[in-house]
Amino acid sequence: MKHLEFSKWTSVTSIQNWRHYEVLNINKKKQFVEMFSVCNKKVKIEVSFKDLQNKKKWQSGWVEIVD
Repeated sequence: MKHLEFSKWTSVTSIQNWRHYEVLNINKKKQFVEMFSVCNKKVKIEVSFKDLQNKKKWQSGWVEIVD
């Protein structure tokens, strides 16, 4: 789980109008990470470890996605 600390992610689809997120907290017991939008730090979401592994939902790093 150490590799998830402060990691950056791109959502394949917009979440609350944003795609680029950074990990803020890791909850090992509940198997999720809390993330914030890089463009609007007030926007916070929770994402399960399983969803982060799904390439159809999330990509590691900040990736440009053209619709």
